[in-house]
Amino acid sequence: MSSSTSGSQPPIVLYHYPFSPYAKRIVWYLHLRGIPYTQCLQPMIIPRPDLSSLLGIKYRRIPLLSIGRDVYLDTRLILSKLEDLDLPSSQPKLSAAPGTDALALQTLLSHYSIDGGLFSRAAQLLFSLDNPLLRDPKFLADRAEFATGGAPPKFAREDMAALGPEALADLRDYCQMLETTVLADGREWILKDTKTPGLADIEAVFVLHWVKSLPGALPKEQFSEDKFPRVWKWVARFQEAVGETTKPPQKDGKITTVKGDKAQEMILGAGWNEDSEKKEVDAAEAIVHFHGLEKGTVVEVWPTDSGSGQAHRDVGKLVSLDAREVVIENDKGVRVHTPRHGFRVKPSSQAVASSL
Repeated sequence: MSSSTSGSQPPIVLYHYPFSPYAKRIVWYLHLRGIPYTQCLQPMIIPRPDLSSLLGIKYRRIPLLSIGRDVYLDTRLILSKLEDLDLPSSQPKLSAAPGTDALALQTLLSHYSIDGGLFSRAAQLLFSLDNPLLRDPKFLADRAEFATGGAPPKFAREDMAALGPEALADLRDYCQMLETTVLADGREWILKDTKTPGLADIEAVFVLHWVKSLPGALPKEQFSEDKFPRVWKWVARFQEAVGETTKPPQKDGKITTVKGDKAQEMILGAGWNEDSEKKEVDAAEAIVHFHGLEKGTVVEVWPTDSGSGQAHRDVGKLVSLDAREVVIENDKGVRVHTPRHGFRVKPSSQAVASSL
């Protein structure tokens, strides 16, 4: 599937920082599949010149994954692409089979954790903890910019901390659901009769894994192993299966880490991973008809679930658009792939702040 000019597999570069719970989703996947990759570590807060200056990417979230000169945004799109693409790996793909109840469960768990607000609820627990990040004015200003586009935060820390009991109730409900339904029959993994963790486990575990790593976030009297024995044994099995436990997928057991300029050289010196030129701008899509979009239209693409879209819109010539994704090529020669879900696309000359 690669269109690298050399015919070889384009390099895979993961932009992330180790404490990102969303980045963990991709690291786990790469390790479970045994897909070798290079990492370019990023600061927790913007600016990130490795992306904005060197690759022309304004998207401010972590992680991003490049495969050659194709850069994929949003973990849901990244995971689905890693499943779809023919990449060198030592282990089989992780998704449930198409058309099965198992795939429905996997998809519902993804929506539950992200769109359903479980992660957002878990993040509210931070304000009840003695976390040094919440005493760092730079970090607070960065997250305020993300949430509100630069306006003052909507809630004071005390107000956010007051939401903690509600967040705990939602997390307890989630544990109860897993304990009494999916895991109730004693299976080892989310999908029955599987011998190793799959994509459904990644979707289901990442919020619990993250909040469990925050000292004091989960009161023992509400979340003990006695109350949810199947859940916490499953989480422990998952931690053992990924590394926290296993060796990285490289043969020497070490992940290569490069600086931004080296990552830029690797990416811009590679070919395309996908031949997106063969894809179309689907005229049947309502957004295409509404804006009169066609190949080559200069558009802006940005996520719609935060207030930072005004300052962090990616601009480029439209390469393809369908029900699943938008692909644009920016002025650095990088093709940026975003999902349709949760993202907005429109001609750049018509973008207005009032549309946010």
